Amino acid sequence: MKKAYKINLIVLWVALCGLFASCNWQQDVAPMPAYDGVANTTIAQLIAMHTIGSLDSYDHLSEDSADIIISGIVTSSDEEGNCYKYINIEDSTGGIQIKINSSTLYNKYRLGQRVYVKCNGLDLGDYRRLPQIGVWANGKMESIPSNKAYQYIFGDGPCQTVEPFMTLTSVPAKASELPAEYFNRLVRLEGATFADGGHSTYSDVAAATSHDINLAGGGKVVLRTSNYAKFRAAILPEGTGTVVGILTRYNDDIQMVIRDLNDVQGFVAPPHLESIFTVNYPNAFNEGWTQTASGSEWNVLTNTSFNGFYITANGATDSWLISPAINLSNVQSPVLSFTHRAPSGGDNAMMKLYYSTAGSTDWIEVPMSEFSTSESNFTFNIPADAQSSQFRFAYRFTGNSKSWYISSIAVSALVTK
Repeated sequence: MKKAYKINLIVLWVALCGLFASCNWQQDVAPMPAYDGVANTTIAQLIAMHTIGSLDSYDHLSEDSADIIISGIVTSSDEEGNCYKYINIEDSTGGIQIKINSSTLYNKYRLGQRVYVKCNGLDLGDYRRLPQIGVWANGKMESIPSNKAYQYIFGDGPCQTVEPFMTLTSVPAKASELPAEYFNRLVRLEGATFADGGHSTYSDVAAATSHDINLAGGGKVVLRTSNYAKFRAAILPEGTGTVVGILTRYNDDIQMVIRDLNDVQGFVAPPHLESIFTVNYPNAFNEGWTQTASGSEWNVLTNTSFNGFYITANGATDSWLISPAINLSNVQSPVLSFTHRAPSGGDNAMMKLYYSTAGSTDWIEVPMSEFSTSESNFTFNIPADAQSSQFRFAYRFTGNSKSWYISSIAVSALVTK
C-alpha cells in the first residue's frame, strides 16, 4: 500500500507540473467572455450621446434604456507601462478610451483583439475634452472595477494586425481644428522631429513628461509618457522619422501616447561636427608634432591662462611647426580650427598656414588675413582633394622681434550617430 501511495503521489506531481507548464502565467485574470451578438451603435454615435463640456462632464448610460453595444479593435497596450489602466478601441468611425482598474490589461485585451462593449450601466464622459467610458465618481471619470469589467466587455475572434488609420504630416495649432474622429485612434506621424531629441529622456522619474514632436509639414504634437513606462529612461532620438501612437488631446493641445519604443521608427541623427583631432600640448612633440627651425624655435606653454604653442623671434627666423599625419580619408566635411594672437602685431607675410595633401613637402598656403593682438578664431574648410590618410598642416613663422601664440587646435568632421 505504501508503495502504491508513493506512486500515486508521483503521478499526481507530474500531472500538476505538466498542467503548470502548459498555463500562460502572464494571464493573471480570467479570459474575456465571448459576446453572442452584434454591435448596434458605432463609436461615433456613442460619443455623440455626450456633449463635450468646458470642464470634465459625463452622461450616465442607463441600464433601463435600450441596449447600446459598440465594437472595436484594441489599439493600445500597457505591456510597457505607458497606457495605464485603460484600453483604446476604434472602429471605422472613431475611437474611445475605456478606463479599467487593472495594470496588466494587455494580457486580456490584446492588441488587435476585437471587443464588444455593452455600455448600459457605464458612464460616458470626457477628460479635458477626450471622450472616455468608465464610472463617474468623486467628480471625475474613474475606472471600471476589474472584477466587474467582464459584465461589460466581451471578446470576439483572433487578434488582427493593427495599422494606423491614417498618416499625419502636419497638424493645426489647436485640437479643436482636427476632426473629432481622429482622437483616441492609432495614427502615424511622418516627418517627425523631437524638439529635445538626443539629450532628454522620454519621461522624468517624478512625473509624466511632455515632449514636443515637430512635423515637417507644420505644427506639433505633444508626446506624453508616463514615469512608470519601462522605457522612461531611454533618450529621445535625434533626426527625423516616424512616430506611431494613440492620438489624444488635453483641451486644445494635440497629444500622443506611444505603446513602446517600436512605435518610434526610422530616426537617423543628422550629421554633426565632432572633433577627430586635438592636441595634448605638454606631450605634443612626443606625439608626432615636428619642427624645422632656422633661428628661434617653437615651444609649448601651459599655464592657467594659455595652453598651446608659441614662438618669439630673437633675430631672423624661419621656423615651421608641422602636425602629425591625420587620416581624413573616411570623414565628411573636415574643418581645421584654432585660436591665435600676435601680441606685438603681425601679418600674413610673417605668419602663414599651410597644408599638405599626401604627406609630401609640397605645401599649399591657406590665406589668412586677421592677425590680432588679442585672441581671434580661425577656421579652414579642408578641401576634398586634401582628405587623404596623410593630411598634415603646418604653421610657418618668419617674423623678427615678434611673437605668435596658437591654441585650441582641432580638426572636426561631420559624423552620423
